[in-house]
Amino acid sequence: MIRAKTPARPGRRALRGVGTTVLGLLVLGGIAHGAAWFWLTGAMTDALSDWVTQQRARGWVIDHGPPGRAGWPFAARLTVPGVRIAGWSPVLPQGFIWEAGRVHLSLGPPQIDRLIIAADGPQRITSASLSIPYTATRLQTALPLDGGARPVEVLLEGLHAETPDGPVTAGRVDARVTPAGGADDVQLGLLAEAWQVTLPSLPGLAAFGRDVDSMRLDAVLTGPPPAPYLTSPRGQAEAWRAGGGRLDLRSVSLHWGSLAGEARMDLRLDAALQPTGDGRLILERPAQVIASLAAAGVIAPRAAIGAQAVAGMMARVPEGGGAPRLDVPVGIADGTVSVARIPLFRLRPITWPVGTATLD
Repeated sequence: MIRAKTPARPGRRALRGVGTTVLGLLVLGGIAHGAAWFWLTGAMTDALSDWVTQQRARGWVIDHGPPGRAGWPFAARLTVPGVRIAGWSPVLPQGFIWEAGRVHLSLGPPQIDRLIIAADGPQRITSASLSIPYTATRLQTALPLDGGARPVEVLLEGLHAETPDGPVTAGRVDARVTPAGGADDVQLGLLAEAWQVTLPSLPGLAAFGRDVDSMRLDAVLTGPPPAPYLTSPRGQAEAWRAGGGRLDLRSVSLHWGSLAGEARMDLRLDAALQPTGDGRLILERPAQVIASLAAAGVIAPRAAIGAQAVAGMMARVPEGGGAPRLDVPVGIADGTVSVARIPLFRLRPITWPVGTATLD
């Protein structure tokens, strides 16, 4: 006996049709996504090549290995091995060279409007005769692609650097640089914070130990833009001073051993191109801080006696209680730092090179 086939139920046929349609859409979406990823990484490769060509035309030396595409499916990424950048600009020291084992350029969620530049592997910064190798568990810069006044963000974690004076480590550093101003006046805002910093074993640092709990800098740099025809740091410094350039230290706070305080200053360059300015210093436990500086030889014994006397008269306990605090004027003039008009110590003069650097 031959049984007739039971016709498929309409609901089952409809479900099968929906599944086929969804599968087709997923395949088409994957193909489109792959094509977009391939196009975007290609565009990034072309943009990198154009940037390198432009910088070389300006006198920079830039070397790197062939870029490799990566990041599928979540991001468009170029991995560039063996990066070496050498050159000079008004914001970099002479003879500057930066080397990295690999540099990654990424575009993708959640910040699709920012280019993420991350470096890993052994790295090195060289300036003249100073060479500092370092590593970091994370080092990345986020650059806004739409320009304008959006900040450039830098994140550094797990730093270990070998300086001539000894190793330097940092648990985390966050920095934000915000550009502003016009053609005749440039303004850069800098907000930087660092935690768990370990400094080299130097005699001058013995006053507070090697471990810095935290530090914070909130500053604004204003002045004329760098003049392209001036090729020496000294020429740039003279032009910046003549154009009314200044550095507004809105807040510099530090928690380092017995030292806990905050300074606010307005700095400029004097006729000798040395820093000069004035502001306020707020210091917790000033007597203990002065004693530590005197014991380490940073402050002369006679200056320490005068500072201790002023601290004893002017320090006040906050209304809510806590450690005594000193709020006094601070100034820099003729290379000498004064607190409450008492000269404490001299700064090492800044030497501005007058020529251009040679690139090795």
